[in-house]
Amino acid sequence: MTSPPSKITGVETALTGAGVANGDPGSGGSLPTLGPIPHAARALGLEPHDYQVWIRTFGRLRVYIDYREVPPSAWPYPKVQSLLRFLLLREGFVPVEEVFDAIWANLPPARARQNFSVALHHLRRLLEPHKRKHHDSRLLIYQDQQVRINHSLILVDRVLFQRLSRETTTVGPDDPRYREYLERMVSLYAGPLYEDEPYQEWCVRERERLEQTYLLARAELARDALHSGSYMACVRHCEEALDRDPLNEPFHLMLMEAHRAMGHRARALAHYHDLRKLLAEELGVEPSSKIKRLYEETLND
Repeated sequence: MTSPPSKITGVETALTGAGVANGDPGSGGSLPTLGPIPHAARALGLEPHDYQVWIRTFGRLRVYIDYREVPPSAWPYPKVQSLLRFLLLREGFVPVEEVFDAIWANLPPARARQNFSVALHHLRRLLEPHKRKHHDSRLLIYQDQQVRINHSLILVDRVLFQRLSRETTTVGPDDPRYREYLERMVSLYAGPLYEDEPYQEWCVRERERLEQTYLLARAELARDALHSGSYMACVRHCEEALDRDPLNEPFHLMLMEAHRAMGHRARALAHYHDLRKLLAEELGVEPSSKIKRLYEETLND
């Protein structure tokens, strides 16, 4: 899809951090800040303006149609969002019975099928508002008692995140693109997958896997910053990671090393005492031997 120049201009304004743009002529509205999806897509050789639907799954679910977020009031009821969340995690066709078990497990089969049909209808109308015959959807395909979402027609932050992760493995640390891919990955991660639907079993493992991938990317960036002398960048990466995983000792170690390297001896020592208290309260253990040794060395500086 080729977007009108007015929309592209508006989106670029939002991407630069202004968060306000002209949008369609006469709309009077402002475009939302669309975040890191366009930059991540371009790093992978994709043109974001070729996609009409962008979806953010990290943190709370957010759907953008023609660069505008679908407002909460547009969703008829929560199960429509649940259906979208479930389908976004699946690559191919899914038997409808699996959908019933995941989303309408407490209903008898006939009721579950009816609720699924209604939810699918609403979801098609939301994602393809300009389409007259929604049963002919190319985006949400339902045939032979199976359903799937056509990932080739949408941009999803989770999919971009996974592709970037694979690319880092392909190119390796010596490639100049390696760091860019890592930076794009961590920028996409706005919080745990489907943070607004935290208790569904069908997304728990994927949520945990993605968080570990995110932490590995942060760790790689923090190590690179520490070794290259970019100590403030190292501190930033460590603090971001510790917001997600406060008990992750390797990040505490790198954070102390960065503070020490910058001559912030008092901060490094204070961080050690805070960490020691945290570990005692949460796990009943002492800091690792590496962290203790760094503390002693800093104390003797």
